[in-house]
Amino acid sequence: MAYKFNSDAGVIYKYGAPATKSGVQTLQERADVGTMSGIGSVYQLGREDSTNNMYVSIHAAAIGVPTSGQSVESSVAWLQNSATDRRTFQQRPQVLWQQRRLLPTSIDDYVAQSVLAKNDAADLPVCEHRGENAADSPATRLSLVCTQGSPTKPAKLYTVGTLTAQNQASTSFKLGFVPTAVSVTGGGEFALVSGWDVPNTKGQVAIVSLGSAPQGWKPGQARYDWWHGWMDMMHPGFVDQGNYVFMKVIGYVDLPSDMKAPTGIAVTSGIHPYTTLLKYDAGGNISSFQMLNSPMANNRAKMLPGGEDYERYAKGGVAVVVSKSEKRAAFIDLAPLFKYTNDMYLGSAASNLETQNVGLAANQWPYLLADKPQAMPAVVKTATLARRPTAVWTTATRSYWSKDDQARISAYPFWAADPHYARAAIAVEGGELQLFSLGRYAAGAKPTTPAPTDIQLVGTVTGVGDNITHMAAAKGYAGVADPINDLILFTDRANRRWGWVKLASTGETATTGSVLRTMEDSRVDPIMVTMADNYSTQGNVLTVADYAGASIANYRFGDMIYPDKSSGFCTQAGACPTYTYLGEFAGKLALPFKPTSVHSSNVP
Repeated sequence: MAYKFNSDAGVIYKYGAPATKSGVQTLQERADVGTMSGIGSVYQLGREDSTNNMYVSIHAAAIGVPTSGQSVESSVAWLQNSATDRRTFQQRPQVLWQQRRLLPTSIDDYVAQSVLAKNDAADLPVCEHRGENAADSPATRLSLVCTQGSPTKPAKLYTVGTLTAQNQASTSFKLGFVPTAVSVTGGGEFALVSGWDVPNTKGQVAIVSLGSAPQGWKPGQARYDWWHGWMDMMHPGFVDQGNYVFMKVIGYVDLPSDMKAPTGIAVTSGIHPYTTLLKYDAGGNISSFQMLNSPMANNRAKMLPGGEDYERYAKGGVAVVVSKSEKRAAFIDLAPLFKYTNDMYLGSAASNLETQNVGLAANQWPYLLADKPQAMPAVVKTATLARRPTAVWTTATRSYWSKDDQARISAYPFWAADPHYARAAIAVEGGELQLFSLGRYAAGAKPTTPAPTDIQLVGTVTGVGDNITHMAAAKGYAGVADPINDLILFTDRANRRWGWVKLASTGETATTGSVLRTMEDSRVDPIMVTMADNYSTQGNVLTVADYAGASIANYRFGDMIYPDKSSGFCTQAGACPTYTYLGEFAGKLALPFKPTSVHSSNVP
């Protein structure tokens, strides 16, 4: 199966059979209202008004199995997911008006540079991920795309961005390592890629250190203020703005001998990305600790214990890996990796100086984990699952800030510890979600001393669906204060359905959950459903990878609310609702491939 993931057979193995259910309702489609002058994109709400323009554009990247041939040019696309422009809302997926083509320009460059071969099955994509935290957070700038490789050609990892965040980076895995899924840590520090080591018949997780730069930056050039990232230089493995120009595979974590075929991975560091963003400069303007602490070498004290910015970067994390065939889950402690990386940057002037020699050689930063065993992440626990796992998800954190969780003791002026540990959800065949507490392993902003007993099954949710193929972050939902931690957006391929599970803690460890709401539509064979950023405009748009339909389909599930309250356009809840309480169909975009993955984010 290793070299068949970009094929119908591989897709059935990972995601089950295509949807065949009949009798599913057909949601009403919202018609186009007009075409934007000068750019040609179509809109579905409002009327074009050039005097009122709070422009926001959400761009997406998708990968899949070509409908004919095996060209990389027929397996990757970028598109406009949705947009607010001149007092209109565009909820239909469509080509970028700036490019008028589906193929990302980066693919042209990768082919020209021989990073990818145009018609080589080894370079077809098999997994894709874009960080799914709050809107406009650092890990969401680019998609990371894995290729499947071949027995004679290494698999690769490369970037596909948005129109204004499209830096390019790529790397190769060792020969015979076949990626199956990719996830990225909350600050964009590392990509973790589950995969099959085919020659040695074992499962592994590749650790890729990521380095970011301002859009369009080239080596040797001075850095400029691009969304308040580091101004001195690139710091791979440390939080930045997620517009990657550097990738280096620094090591592979061996999975237990009974997990030779991992199929999914999800990662959390337990820290909310906004902790790195919302810092004000001396003039009262929103900035970030990265920009204000540039150059890093001169400001290490601010980020050490007792410093004003000590609680603005991750101190640990956990990766949850599942194997469908083997009915197993493994939990990997990322604290050694974060501790070593942080200590190198901040521990001493001498160690920081070493990090300034960035490069791909073994003796350049970041160093290979084989040479620094103290930094190697470790499998700390495994679990046997009753049925085959089909998807995995983790919370981002438990609060927006890194302060200790406490609860007031009723009728007394005292506070009691009330830790809200990060959670993982593992979907298994039959539509059940198994909920695990990650305890102190998702360290957040303060170092912890976890134990394997921290990781435990704390609840289940039953009756979610017949074939849960994907779980995603809910980036917004009316009436839910913390959706990225308390809601799971799930895809039930068998029933052409998707919906939200609402989680609730019933104590320090126990967790319950129930299906809050579902949507379904006869038009699609949904492998994955993700949510567009609710940035300034609250669009409430969902994007469906419609495999059998070879298309991207959009749906709106709630009110569209425009941020300018004086505009008279969709100014409040109820002003621009969906056609019915069930939602509405927002249109399709045909692709030259059958999509298996799609993610979107705000164009910075």
